[in-house]
Amino acid sequence: MQCPRCAGTMVVDHFVDLATSGEIWMPGWRCLMCGEVIDPLILQNRQEPPVVPGRPCEQSHPHPPAPLAVGPRPSGTSSSNA
Repeated sequence: MQCPRCAGTMVVDHFVDLATSGEIWMPGWRCLMCGEVIDPLILQNRQEPPVVPGRPCEQSHPHPPAPLAVGPRPSGTSSSNA
């Protein structure tokens, strides 16, 4: 298998997971070049969109860009070095 991050060689490895899946050892892939790890839980999380509570989806509620401040500089600031 080829690493999706660096195109290096990935090897089968076993990882300890006591917190989420309930299994002690779970198989996965680890890149020999960059250390990228891919296991069933990581693949599942990458396929599901992230959930941010209380925040609307940017696609359904796009925000217009903030207006740029245009006008004279405040007193006391100058762009010259004199």
